[in-house]
Amino acid sequence: MRFENLFSRSARLLWLRPWLWLLALLAGESSGAGGGGGGGSIPTGATTSPGGKGAGIAPPDLAWVPGWINDRIALLLTIAVVVLVVSLLLFLLSCLASGALVGSVARLDAGEPVSLRESMRVGARSFWRVLGFRLVLLLLVLLPLLLLLIPPLAGAAFGGVAGLIRGLLLDLPLLVALLFWLFLVGILALLGLRACVLDGAGPIASFRVAQALLRRRFSRIALTWVIVLATGVGIGIVFQVVLGIVSAPFVGPIVEDVTTGRWGAALGTSLFAGVILVPVSVALSSAGGAYFATLWTVAYRRFDQEGQVPEPPPLAS
Repeated sequence: MRFENLFSRSARLLWLRPWLWLLALLAGESSGAGGGGGGGSIPTGATTSPGGKGAGIAPPDLAWVPGWINDRIALLLTIAVVVLVVSLLLFLLSCLASGALVGSVARLDAGEPVSLRESMRVGARSFWRVLGFRLVLLLLVLLPLLLLLIPPLAGAAFGGVAGLIRGLLLDLPLLVALLFWLFLVGILALLGLRACVLDGAGPIASFRVAQALLRRRFSRIALTWVIVLATGVGIGIVFQVVLGIVSAPFVGPIVEDVTTGRWGAALGTSLFAGVILVPVSVALSSAGGAYFATLWTVAYRRFDQEGQVPEPPPLAS
């Protein structure tokens, strides 16, 4: 495989079709670049104030919080229900966008012109398969996590504190096995989603197709994964540098407000910084997520080709 072609072709696809960034955002694809970037730690502990030696920073008074919650319990429950409904709608939208992203990238890679409206039609055709695939994936992740609760709960029920400790110790080898399991499931999910959208495989069959492809083309997939991982580390560093540069002007004022006990001013500055940093972080994460989703889709179409992979058709402008 021409790995350099995979990376350059994926980048050109995103350059020609920037709406792929939007699909990546809706699909929940993320490069992990948005995880922070403030770049400064807020000091804690006592500091000397002008009024006296060893005087510490007065913490904010939070005694009012329980009463405030009790007075607004109905409102908080309503907000919780709204958040649950919105989360469900976003999950369904992500299933639609995932199919649209993978399907449209495959068609663009084949040299076909595709618009955002046509890509959403592609996503609609694979929606139910992707929904079933993601539910199966959720079970593959949650069930092993729930198994970790059995040893400590059983130990606590039959042996008290000593049984709980023995159960937690028993969880250690299970935790190592779980990490390997989640890694394998992650690889199968990358391949299985493309099998679900591009090959029309069902939710469970997609994992079987992915497993068979992994056994058949292990060296190609492993080398692609290593190169993608290295590239992701480099892109993540660049994104963190960008976020650090953008957030640098806010770190000093926030630290100064906290050290002098001006909690209201610190909160206001933090909110203003969030208004600027959150969109920048989302844009960077969407760009990175769109790039890696595009790269894996382009690579998936070449994994099973015999011999030297031929030169792909030119991209539609």
